[in-house]
Amino acid sequence: MNSPGSSGKEQITAGDVADFIESLAGKPGGDEGFKFGDPQAVVSSVLVCWMSTLAAIDRATREGCNMIICHEEMHYPYAAFAPGLEKYLTWTVNRSRISKLVAGEMVVYRAHGMLDRYCLLDDFAAQLGLGKPAVREEPYHRLYDIEPRTVAELVEETKAAMGMDCVRVTGDLERLVRRVGLPWGGLGLSVNMGFIEGLIRHGADVLIAGESDEYAMFYCLDADIPMIETSHTASENWGLAHFAEDLAAHFDGLKVVFYRCPVPWQEG
Repeated sequence: MNSPGSSGKEQITAGDVADFIESLAGKPGGDEGFKFGDPQAVVSSVLVCWMSTLAAIDRATREGCNMIICHEEMHYPYAAFAPGLEKYLTWTVNRSRISKLVAGEMVVYRAHGMLDRYCLLDDFAAQLGLGKPAVREEPYHRLYDIEPRTVAELVEETKAAMGMDCVRVTGDLERLVRRVGLPWGGLGLSVNMGFIEGLIRHGADVLIAGESDEYAMFYCLDADIPMIETSHTASENWGLAHFAEDLAAHFDGLKVVFYRCPVPWQEG
């Protein structure tokens, strides 16, 4: 009996799964690819998650998964793919994650920009109900024209669409806005200020972001552009769930589990 889906083999390897991901969105960038374990390991089942946190690894263990596909880096600091990672492997979180991965004989593959290009940005827009973009400049600039409404009204619509009780807002809540720019994921952070400036130059008069910080917020204040911050995880979980469904459909019979990483903060 042949194996799952289009692989045409009785067993699926981690490499087969990686090949499928690359078929969706091209070759991996320098921060992507296998991060842990044997690429030729036979895959029993797969867990898809935003980050391979301890909770995500525990869920993979309970579900019998021996491969994790994560969107964000599994090590700290963030630029863990750069030379010199060895000195950070004993950091508390790195050591704890690695210990659990070893115990579960797991493989970890990071799909970052590949999944951004495939569906994450567009699925964020779809979840917000923004329709087709008025401006679409590849790879990532998207702007959406909406019926004029106040920022306060857009905040309430955003919370309802995202299933969130609260968001952070920078700027005038009573401002009427008409064109939304989407610095989803981490593109609302100050390290990606050039992206924010690009959205402004395309005519955005309000931003709905994933994650931001105070440097970027002050930029938006001085640029006189209101910004609604949801969260990095929340803005990308919808697309990751979409990808998990497509992965399961491709490898018929392969168990694929989606772990929805929660927003890491709560109202105090």
